[in-house]
Amino acid sequence: METIIQKALKLLLDKMGAEYDCVSVGEKDGHYRANIETPEAGRLIGPNGATLNALQILLKNILYHQTSERLFVSVDVDGYRAEQDDRFLNKVQESIEMMQDQNLGELKLSPMKPYLRRLVHLWIPANYPDLTTESVGDGAQRAIKITHK
Repeated sequence: METIIQKALKLLLDKMGAEYDCVSVGEKDGHYRANIETPEAGRLIGPNGATLNALQILLKNILYHQTSERLFVSVDVDGYRAEQDDRFLNKVQESIEMMQDQNLGELKLSPMKPYLRRLVHLWIPANYPDLTTESVGDGAQRAIKITHK
């Protein structure tokens, strides 16, 4: 699957006329991560990551039409998304520490996009095995509630 993702992403980048040095793809726990190394990172990331998000959506659609499978794929450019994820998870960690310091039984995080919710749902059990997560709310107000097991 990594080769299929890599070829599809390279084709998409070529159609965009984008310069890139390397496209690598890895898989962990059923989640594929593609990273593009490029001399024009700003162009591929776009304002607030908008171009990068669009590139990821296009890639997912291409892969779905090629494989008829819904894949968990994220696209990164020179580690931009990984840095954003780390910053986001640091804020979640601070919230959890506040929850523990104040002996709160539960904590509701702010509403977030599906990608970030999935990130939290995977990260918390790996780092806080005594906590559990649950998505609550609907639509754009969907958030995560963290509780003790």
